[in-house]
Amino acid sequence: MMRILKLLIATVGLTFTTFCAVKAQDLLIRNTNIIDLESGITKPNMDVFITKKTIAKISSTDENREISANVVEIDGSGKYLIPGFIDTHVHFAMGEINIEIVEDKPVIVMQLSSDLPNVTANLLLKNGITTSRDPGGLTKQTVQIKKNIASEIILGPELFVAGSILDTTQFINLIETVKSKDEIVQQIRKQKSAGVDFIKFYSSLPPEIIDAGIREAHKLGLGTISHLHRTSWTDASRLGIDNIVHILPGNEMYLPDKFKLQYRQYENLGPKAFYKWFEFVDLESAEIEELIYTLKNNQTSIDPTLAVFHATFFRNTREYQQLESLDKLPAELVKNWRTAFNFNIGWTDQDFKEAQSVWPKVQEFVRKLYDSGIMLTTGTDANNPWVVPGVSFHNELRLLAECGIPNAEILKMATCNGAKLLKIENRTGSVKEQKEADLLLLNSNPLEDISNSQDIFLVINNGKIVDL
Repeated sequence: MMRILKLLIATVGLTFTTFCAVKAQDLLIRNTNIIDLESGITKPNMDVFITKKTIAKISSTDENREISANVVEIDGSGKYLIPGFIDTHVHFAMGEINIEIVEDKPVIVMQLSSDLPNVTANLLLKNGITTSRDPGGLTKQTVQIKKNIASEIILGPELFVAGSILDTTQFINLIETVKSKDEIVQQIRKQKSAGVDFIKFYSSLPPEIIDAGIREAHKLGLGTISHLHRTSWTDASRLGIDNIVHILPGNEMYLPDKFKLQYRQYENLGPKAFYKWFEFVDLESAEIEELIYTLKNNQTSIDPTLAVFHATFFRNTREYQQLESLDKLPAELVKNWRTAFNFNIGWTDQDFKEAQSVWPKVQEFVRKLYDSGIMLTTGTDANNPWVVPGVSFHNELRLLAECGIPNAEILKMATCNGAKLLKIENRTGSVKEQKEADLLLLNSNPLEDISNSQDIFLVINNGKIVDL
């Protein structure tokens, strides 16, 4: 029986049912190439022994090594072993979004999808993502999803969560409205009691309320995430925010005076402001230089989420018009994107043309942040329009490569940096002895071509082989 198991793993892999039957067995990956992303060195002809969900031993391949009967052997010849990926921006608790009339006022309402958490977790694992962060969703749901994954009710990557996003605006089932320092402090305490890992601050909050929120969150041992607009990146960094999501600073303080009035007109037009900010900004200005210095000095990390912006700017292209991976998502969610909720509502051909024309400037800004030594992580904003969990992660890596960042550094962002952001680098994010067995075995070398991140032979999550 063991001989058959070994043969199946070495060729096409086992079914999930079979893995359940042998999940208590130890694993030995034989004769593989380990890519040490922290040093940039590839170590050939290595054996990796996994027991009790942990990398117990890494050593040079010994062809005469005796294998006990309860060890599943995996032939890693010609393959490349890296840590499991970390997607730092996945929204599990999402669903259809519409405008409804509440108390005679139009309000944005999200109807949560009962299917999406399971679908998301499955897609992430199959695409090599063994750890993820949900940076905002209805508190009760995000915490429950985290618990369900931890208890294996849902099979998925280890999950860290923020709860309901804190903002001055109203968005039912996503945002908790706060309009004072006292209110934000009370909400943070409530979310801490519920079991969140992070607090998410949103775009309409002014600096004084964000300041109170950061202080309270840090006092309670919680990480802080921000999607900013009214408060500038510079001010948020000075206030001690840990992580800023999305590549768009958005605030007019960074724009030349001659464009500020014009930009204000676009701020009221939603996503059109995304590309107009880049059209107007001077990336060599003193304001941008001060911003980068401040981020670096305060060790504020950035989660660019290029995937969601690229999907927005290039939605009219064949890449997204014929996005086959949409069939992996609940049909009602995709229908909602096509009919009621997306970031391109009202866009003309000219809007798409203008948006696409500033993409090189987006890339320049990403490269500028990277060159300045600011820690970047790999998030996707998955489950927002046209951003499919797991699939979009590999697109994010490609988009980062197109910014001119070396493949080795992108892979480091996708593993080591993500672990640092989540403060779990002592137990995952690299292939080392005594770390958790969250691993990805690739058929081809991702250092040579970042698209090889998709050429997956085997995913090991918490010491168990994932059915692909």
